Amino acid sequence: MDTFNNPNQMPPISEQVEKKSVGPLIAVIIILALIIIGGLYFLRARSSQKSYVAPTEQTDTVTKSLNQQSSSDNLNSIEKDLNATNLDNLDQGAAAIKAELQ
Repeated sequence: MDTFNNPNQMPPISEQVEKKSVGPLIAVIIILALIIIGGLYFLRARSSQKSYVAPTEQTDTVTKSLNQQSSSDNLNSIEKDLNATNLDNLDQGAAAIKAELQ
């Protein structure tokens, strides 16, 4: 049969059944199972961690002093608030958190 002379004529299709291997399918299933097991392990480890809850009843003196500022936008009032604000102890909360984490 000459297919070069008549391009509309297709060669006969052989009915051979290809054997597909099951190996790639099993590999995909194993990889998915490992991903799911790893995710469950991560969620369990994450849920057992302690979460930090900020104390709500204790009031910080620095926070109190910062909240007692005037609401006026007058320049003299702003300067008075700035001079009254003590910025030296702003990191005392960070030191307490660092001490608690260690």
